[in-house]
Amino acid sequence: MNFDQITEPLDQRLADGLGRLAAVARQLDWQAAESAGLSPTQADILRFVANRPGGSRLTAAADHAGVRKATASDAVSTLEKKKLVRKISDASDGRALALKATPRGQRVAREWPGSFTPVVSGLSEDEQALLYGLVVKMIRQLQERELIAPQRTCVSCRHFRENVAPGTATPHFCAFVGAPMSARHLRVDCAEHEAAA
Repeated sequence: MNFDQITEPLDQRLADGLGRLAAVARQLDWQAAESAGLSPTQADILRFVANRPGGSRLTAAADHAGVRKATASDAVSTLEKKKLVRKISDASDGRALALKATPRGQRVAREWPGSFTPVVSGLSEDEQALLYGLVVKMIRQLQERELIAPQRTCVSCRHFRENVAPGTATPHFCAFVGAPMSARHLRVDCAEHEAAA
């Protein structure tokens, strides 16, 4: 018997497997959220804002969380009531408002468990590095196809120099910090990110 004839296509099986992993991560997020008195959307927005020392606009937080602006606004109202975020004047436009995590919000965001941590913890360090490279690649492709909001990844940053030293352990270069980097050093959410032209 030829398994290729009786097995679903690989891309379908992979998508199904990733869907199951995402369901586990979502369940873990809901459990953590319940114990912290937050919804997963509120927690996601809090972590996003906490990773931006200068603050973040509501639209960016909504895009990151993959929710409508009205949903994000409701989540932010709850976060404000819980004294986890506050509104400040946007540094780039004094007429606009930005969201900034309070010290308590910073602490809650830092202590929030990563929902995928238990999912990937069973992999070896080499397997994690391989998977991470694939995750960065998938995020980049989704962003290029405009299927997700712009992400603050190294590969979309004006400071990133890709493959300037091919064949070495650190083929890439970050002009912001002035240092070579390997694929395992790439960030998917960098506070210093500046979009490439």
